[in-house]
Amino acid sequence: MTKDSKRDYRLISADGHFNEPGDLWTSRVSAKYRDKAPRIESFEQGDAWVFPGYENQPVPFAWGACAHRRPEDQGPWCRFDEVNPGSYDPAARVREMDEDGVDAELLFPSGATNTYVASAEDPELHHELVRAYNDWVSEFCGHAPERLGGTALIPNRGVEGALREMERCLELPGFVGWLLKCYPHGDTNGIPPEDDPVWALVQESRMPLTIHIGLGATMSGRMSRLKAEDLPGTVHFMDAPTRMLQFIFSGVLDRFPDMRVPLIEVDCGWLPYFADQADDNFSRHRKSSLRNHKLTRMPSEYMRDFFPAAFITDPYAIENRHRVGVERMMWSNDYPHITSDWPNSWKTINATFHDVPRDERQAILAGNAQRLFRFDEKQRSGAASKPELAAATA
Repeated sequence: MTKDSKRDYRLISADGHFNEPGDLWTSRVSAKYRDKAPRIESFEQGDAWVFPGYENQPVPFAWGACAHRRPEDQGPWCRFDEVNPGSYDPAARVREMDEDGVDAELLFPSGATNTYVASAEDPELHHELVRAYNDWVSEFCGHAPERLGGTALIPNRGVEGALREMERCLELPGFVGWLLKCYPHGDTNGIPPEDDPVWALVQESRMPLTIHIGLGATMSGRMSRLKAEDLPGTVHFMDAPTRMLQFIFSGVLDRFPDMRVPLIEVDCGWLPYFADQADDNFSRHRKSSLRNHKLTRMPSEYMRDFFPAAFITDPYAIENRHRVGVERMMWSNDYPHITSDWPNSWKTINATFHDVPRDERQAILAGNAQRLFRFDEKQRSGAASKPELAAATA
């Protein structure tokens, strides 16, 4: 493919993951904060992330590194040198995508590291950790920007710091979206008007604001969930309804109508049900004197237009795609996590999409993600410059 030619995207995964190298933060933060940086250490059972302040609770990563391991060998523990190299090496990632027939991939961090970085209370430490991560992602995705799409993590220790980091990331290669872990002002309880400058820059950048599974920036909560006897993945959609309602009723989407907020790894089959319930309850409450709302549309209309969603395996959503909205559905393989079918994604796709018309199939498997994240436009050295952004939103 020549530099100026366009790639034919047949399959785009809207949700892939890293297994970050153990020295990502220790090699990039200042000496002042090196002892507070996440790192990988070895234990009798295998290797695991160690987080300062939580050293007695190492977090193994093997559920997030299942690709190529036999089912009987899968479990929470493994050694880092057993992880597929595409988790941390971009050239290897492209080769592993080729094995699976995936043309492009939107990439996200491993869960525990992301939570630790987002939860750092010291603003200076927080910004150093965020910068280190974003720099590494830019370098990784800059290797093949038409195929590897990075999401830049937005800091959450104040709007000014968030804007500084976002402006910096706009000059770096490899990014196709933003990653929100906590609202810029510092919590997840609601969206105040003070966060508006961040949403303005999101809209100006023309890069979507992704929410991966849900918001939450407390390491203690993450650790307690790791102890729970649950079935991971079955409740990925639980936080998403709250975030949709917060964005809708805060008026953010009316003030920034060109912003899009993709919900990643939340599945799609529940979306029509929740939209129906939201509309019904809104209609019953809208005339109450106790409800101070200024919505110009029904909640379901905002949901349809502003919140695309990515699923891994969701036969119910595929069967009911017209209720969900074909134009908002995006496929993903969650590679290299246990839910991934790598390197046999097409086998699963062909089984679940066998009666889906070709145009709808193309939209869900590649077209919607390509339109939203614009991989083929990211071959330039960095994101859009200020004049380009101004022209794009004029």
